[in-house]
Amino acid sequence: MKDLDIKGVKEQYKMYFREAFSDLKTKGRRYRQIPNIITSTRLIAAPIFIIPVAFLKNIFLLVIFITIFSLTDAIDGFIARRYKLVSDLGRDLDAICDKVFALSLLIAASIFEPILICNIVAEVIIAVINIREKIHGRVPKSLLIGKIKTWVLYPLLGLAFLGTMVDVKEIFIIFLASSFSMQIITIASYLIKYEGKKDDESGFSDLITKEAINYESHRDAK
Repeated sequence: MKDLDIKGVKEQYKMYFREAFSDLKTKGRRYRQIPNIITSTRLIAAPIFIIPVAFLKNIFLLVIFITIFSLTDAIDGFIARRYKLVSDLGRDLDAICDKVFALSLLIAASIFEPILICNIVAEVIIAVINIREKIHGRVPKSLLIGKIKTWVLYPLLGLAFLGTMVDVKEIFIIFLASSFSMQIITIASYLIKYEGKKDDESGFSDLITKEAINYESHRDAK
């Protein structure tokens, strides 16, 4: 059953990317992928810019890069909604890029505050749970505690970088404890939420088939 689910997910994304590449190859439709291209820049931000600069411990340049790539999260969504370019691929890509970008910031911050490795491990576990649910045909929904956890995580990262210039140890510890506690609660909440749920294989297969038919009809219409 798991193999069938994985196969279904692969087929789903093949459809998404076939349509995306079809747009990119067609001059009059390339603009449709602008939001996805902007979103994808957050994937290259970590290995090419943020983490290498963090190792060099150049805080000024690090803040500039983080600010630039953080803004893409707002820009891609604005363009997609403003010009009606929202797509299933875009939604999934945005979620993946956000996770990768947040993880890259944690890795960068852990260079200055090694204790943040605990938060990195917790974020990886949360990501694995989400991926597992996606593979089994269930769409993981954001939990309120997860959103609050994210809101606390970013000030924590800012304090890690700020700590290289001024003493913010006490407030850093408060945010660290709060963030890690919320990550643990988020993990527990996800596990409880999905415990005992059975794979909806037939429903997922029907969904893939329906999307495939819609895609082929849409392509033939063009």
